[in-house]
Amino acid sequence: MALLALTAFAAACSSNVAAPTPSPAPTAIATSPTTPSASSTPGLTSPPLAGQVTAFDVLTELVGWVALRDDAGATLAKTSDAGRTWQRVGPARIASVSSLDELRFIDERNAFAVAFDEEATPRKGIVLATEDGGATWTERLVAGAPSGLPGPNPLRGLVVVDDRHAWVVVTTGPCDPEGCVSELRATADAGVSWSTSYRPTGAMIGVATFADASRGWLTESALVRRGQQLLGTSDGGRSWQVSVAADKLQPTEVFIGLSAPAPPYLWAFSFDSASCTGDGCERYALRVSRDGGLTWMTVHALDADASWWRKEGCGGFLGAPVFVDASHGLIPFGQGAGGRSPENPGGLLVTDDGGNTFRCVRVTSVKASVEIRFANARVGWAIAFTIDSKRSGYRTVDGGATWQQMALPGA
Repeated sequence: MALLALTAFAAACSSNVAAPTPSPAPTAIATSPTTPSASSTPGLTSPPLAGQVTAFDVLTELVGWVALRDDAGATLAKTSDAGRTWQRVGPARIASVSSLDELRFIDERNAFAVAFDEEATPRKGIVLATEDGGATWTERLVAGAPSGLPGPNPLRGLVVVDDRHAWVVVTTGPCDPEGCVSELRATADAGVSWSTSYRPTGAMIGVATFADASRGWLTESALVRRGQQLLGTSDGGRSWQVSVAADKLQPTEVFIGLSAPAPPYLWAFSFDSASCTGDGCERYALRVSRDGGLTWMTVHALDADASWWRKEGCGGFLGAPVFVDASHGLIPFGQGAGGRSPENPGGLLVTDDGGNTFRCVRVTSVKASVEIRFANARVGWAIAFTIDSKRSGYRTVDGGATWQQMALPGA
């Protein structure tokens, strides 16, 4: 799973094969919450599904998926009753895959995933596609890790808007201490073919998002000179124009994330990398565009009073924003990895007025980082994960105002 970065300032930093043979039809497996919750359902038992959650996605109030990883590899589990029961989907282990790091379901049959094969030399990232709900997967894009990138997946930031259009950031290399050269790849035929949508010159791609098949945005940071900028496209990524120029940002300002719930609306969230330690950052900025990036309004400036985001009960490193409509949005906290990071409580910042004001919402009473995904403006899932890698699941049906614990397979 492309888990929320525990240190926010680090954020800046094809072949087709036969799909795996599906395993016999699975049996529904009941699960139980791992920690008490006021809305937990008693009497359910843990499943014989092993592994740690690496990715998840939610489709409706009842339906969603989690990817699991253990020493033997990766598997996929699905719930059709809001987490009360889970069943394994497809083979017990997906062939030639160490982990599923990102999941994007369009409906109950069609999905894309970013997978990682750690056993290959060099290690490789894979975009997989399924047309049968995950029972079988087909390789759609393969990228080997460049020299100097021995660890992480060379694929990241998968964006899917329908069953044909998807984009993914590919780390192509070369790499140096400042970062790795990267580019944005795109498909308009469900992954059968891919093209280079954007290749920076002397820069690396930070994050990318699309509101539909035509309108999208990305951030890039220069490797030679300091500074970042935000670009936009209105033709699916065939051409790009500057939306926020580098001279509009402070020299040490870095974009954390973008959120575009509908074509006219776009939020850009950034921080001052010079204000960060291993325990937290002190300066954040939030911008909004209501015309697709043609013009921008600064909702909260980088040098504004921190009271807009410092809320009692929440704390840590702020992550990428998730806006679900023109007014309602959430920003998750990560604990970080510094000496005092275990004391960061985590939580969510929630707004109902487009980001003008925020309040703290606790997903869990446990101090933990939080990652969120939403199916629509009201239905979402959260995974809370502690520094010692304990994970727990939660669901909301009111846009994140309240959360109920949801049992996870493999927990």
